[in-house]
Amino acid sequence: MPGAERCEPGQPLRLVSPAGSLLSLAVADPENGLVRVMARPEEGVSSLDAGFFRARVRQALALRAAFGLRREETTHRVLNAAGDGLPGLAADVYGQYAVLYAYARGLLTLGRVLANVLLEELGLSGVVLKLRSPDAGQGGTLKQEIIGTAPPERLVVYEAGLPLEVHLASGLNVGLFTDMREHRSGLRRYAQGRRVLNLFSYTGSLSVAAARAGAPQVTSVDLAGGVHRWARENFLLSQLDPDKHRFETTEVSAFLKKEARAEHTYDLIIVDPPTYSAARASAWSMRKDYPDLIARTAALLSKGGLLWLSANRRESAPLSEIAQAGFERAKRTAQLLEVGGLPPDYPTHLTQPSDRYLQVSLFAVS
Repeated sequence: MPGAERCEPGQPLRLVSPAGSLLSLAVADPENGLVRVMARPEEGVSSLDAGFFRARVRQALALRAAFGLRREETTHRVLNAAGDGLPGLAADVYGQYAVLYAYARGLLTLGRVLANVLLEELGLSGVVLKLRSPDAGQGGTLKQEIIGTAPPERLVVYEAGLPLEVHLASGLNVGLFTDMREHRSGLRRYAQGRRVLNLFSYTGSLSVAAARAGAPQVTSVDLAGGVHRWARENFLLSQLDPDKHRFETTEVSAFLKKEARAEHTYDLIIVDPPTYSAARASAWSMRKDYPDLIARTAALLSKGGLLWLSANRRESAPLSEIAQAGFERAKRTAQLLEVGGLPPDYPTHLTQPSDRYLQVSLFAVS
């Protein structure tokens, strides 16, 4: 927004019309070139204090309770930034703890107020406040602070009965993305009796979901060996023997080449690529990178096999069109079986379609 860069980070602003009437209460975010609108006059808000945040939190809790989402029963997103009237601030709950993300340094002061409100309103033990600004974590330094009691180094939480290990205070990402909750649950419909390959497997939550659903063998592929150790622990939490499954620590492209040479096939392949590729040191591009990956992946599918794809960036073309380009390169045909996106605890504004970033599609490949 023009003029935002002249404001101090986190500076409270009163936006007024040319006639001098109040339009909104806002916060300056020069780091992102934004003025974040927090409240409008018709809401009767006079300042961005604890009372303001308490009203926002209670409204968000009521919405999620209507969907049957309660922190005692499942991990989920309790505040989704602008969709819950708190642009630049988002929070996930993990049992007795929450992780609160501030998307700019100037929002950290408000984040502390919000963290204390979350402690009170949800009856939490502690909140981990993390800075998630554009340059957060550069140089190996993570900006975060604990409000209340610090969580244990390793915490087991439950996602609709699925036990998973999270590390709430050890990094920017905690080991479990709440936006995939319903898709992990949905794998139960497809994985039973199928040989499963999970690419970019991270801490193995999708792999565990497939194994619990009855997949006799799940192969998990990720470049980081540390996340495989984490994934094996998640298998054990579900009383699954990790030694009956495969964990391949390698770059996905190299793995696909090796499997193609060995003429190995799978009945269900899960592809959940990151937005940023450490191997390529660049942003992931659906248009440039995904079709070739889909083509090489489809070559490993048995006839009639299932391909589960996700994308964490909203680009101009839908994922189904990107996938079609990959199937054509592989000389395979496919049926689109299911399309999904963000769960209901990720509300967004109709005027901000880019906030609905997640796309998930399931194909049957001939």
